[in-house]
Amino acid sequence: MTTQEKQKATQRLLELVALLEYPTPEVAERCGLGLEELESRYVSLFINGLNGVAAPPYAGYFLKQQDRLEFMCRLSGFCLQHGIAMNPVQPPDYIPMMMELLVMHLAEGVQREALLSLIADFYCDWPQAFVAVLKQHDDVGIYATVAEELCQILQEIDLKHSAHADHRN
Repeated sequence: MTTQEKQKATQRLLELVALLEYPTPEVAERCGLGLEELESRYVSLFINGLNGVAAPPYAGYFLKQQDRLEFMCRLSGFCLQHGIAMNPVQPPDYIPMMMELLVMHLAEGVQREALLSLIADFYCDWPQAFVAVLKQHDDVGIYATVAEELCQILQEIDLKHSAHADHRN
């Protein structure tokens, strides 16, 4: 992945993180909705809807083959090993925080192997399930579109780094 591709990916990931965080007036305006309407949609999807939380913003919730607690412990360990302190207000698998973690690794130009390990270990098993749940429950499609783009960026990063690593071997 070239420096320009990394910069573009990090910028877009940060924009997507802003859309996945609690809505602001700027985000509501970008979405063409009133703030209260966007807040209501956000709360019903990610915090508390009539039938429970439709799409918890936690990667571990969407894991099929892994235990969420083990996933969070491994992610926390990875961060500590690389000198990154995670925000203790949210669990380590909070998706916006995970995106910020990935952005930091892309921006810092960490070793290719470390980035491949990060993506393989923490960004491959849950994004498609997150997208599927949002497609099912996001009646306007704002958050489903964000999740789809997030998934696409993750796949591009993984493919470009994997292809480059394969080419070197």
